[in-house]
Amino acid sequence: MGLLVGFALGCLVTAAVLWRLTLSAARQAARSAARAEAAALEAAAVKAAGSDADPVTTVAATSAAAPVPAAATGVAVAKPAAAKKQPAAVAKPAPRVEAARPDPTPPRPRSTTDSAPAPVLPPAEDGLPRLRPASGLSDKRGPVPRRQAGERFHFSGRCGEREAEYEFPIEWPEGAITVAQIEASTKGYLSISPMTRTLDRVESHSSLIYLSSSGKRKGVRTVLTHDFTHLLVDSRGIGEWSVRLYGSDEIDELTGTVEGYGSTVLAVRQNLPVSCVTHVKSSSWSAEFICACGRIPESFGRCGCPIPPGVPSSPPLGAWESGEAMRTLLFPRTGVLKLRTSEPSDPWRLEVRPYTGKPKAR
Repeated sequence: MGLLVGFALGCLVTAAVLWRLTLSAARQAARSAARAEAAALEAAAVKAAGSDADPVTTVAATSAAAPVPAAATGVAVAKPAAAKKQPAAVAKPAPRVEAARPDPTPPRPRSTTDSAPAPVLPPAEDGLPRLRPASGLSDKRGPVPRRQAGERFHFSGRCGEREAEYEFPIEWPEGAITVAQIEASTKGYLSISPMTRTLDRVESHSSLIYLSSSGKRKGVRTVLTHDFTHLLVDSRGIGEWSVRLYGSDEIDELTGTVEGYGSTVLAVRQNLPVSCVTHVKSSSWSAEFICACGRIPESFGRCGCPIPPGVPSSPPLGAWESGEAMRTLLFPRTGVLKLRTSEPSDPWRLEVRPYTGKPKAR
């Protein structure tokens, strides 16, 4: 029995010695790893301190720990021995890492739609005829005027929802030729047409103004002659209309050089033959001379008055064109020029010159 106890005690002593040797070896390995790590950090700090380049942020590799016996799972790992203190190296701060930003967007080229373009003036160096574009609004119209009490040569009225026709005789200002300023607005359709209604003649003429659902407000200046006796208003839908008549002596005279835009009527008061250089730019336009006798002239034809001496038998009294064109007309005597354009902003230029044609052979 004593032998067994002695043998057991010897085994325990041997195991304790082996455990102490194993633990001592583990501690020695940990100290060696700590010294190696400290040396590596010191070398890196010295290198960084002596370099002007920006430091590169790195993560130091962790040295492998010495294996710990499975039987010692409950034993805390001893902290490595403190290495020899070295002066702390002052390292540069790590660079700030930010997400990449997109390149700044270049400024957008200025578009002509950002603001109203400046008027394009005709170049002066080439001396060629060019029209000046209209400046400002030319198609903005106010309310339809109404006839005032006691006012002559002015006719106005209102239209109802139902389809209706209204015909009335024309009261003429003094003179054989008259200028009519017509204004109208509607929520349906409306037209005003001249009529010839006598005991021996009844005839309808082309509409002077017409509005449909696509045109709510419109105005036109045109010429009426005594071939017309009545005006016919044809309408359906709520609307208003106005017809104001002026004598030829109440409108602007065509003399020298005149520039403008949109349809108009100008008086020709010179009783001698004159040439008129007519320059218009419009998708569809016409210029027509109407003699002061008050008769409706034929297209490109004669009004019925005798042709003055020295003037061709068939003078160019009018022009019907599309786009931009320049035509020279001949006005043999007093009358009016009726100029019509497609849009109120279409430009034109008129220049009156003395007629220098050769005298007609007798």
